Amino acid sequence: MRTATVRDLRNRYTSLLSWIAAGEEIVITQRGKAIARLIPEQDQQTQTVDWAESPAVKRDRSGARVMSAAESLEIVHEASGKW
Repeated sequence: MRTATVRDLRNRYTSLLSWIAAGEEIVITQRGKAIARLIPEQDQQTQTVDWAESPAVKRDRSGARVMSAAESLEIVHEASGKW
């Protein structure tokens, strides 16, 4: 773990970034007291979503009432003036 002052952070941030890129943890100090800690970001694997397992997709819609075109159009017209 390395330490750097607020002035170092302001004036030599490229050096500090290279330390972080190398995996170093940096403690930022101001007037001799630690005020912050900079740590390298952990690589996060991209998460994929399986929409086939979504509760909204799995929901049983066999008993749901299907709206007519006229009902749908009425809802659209009611909502169109509100935005």
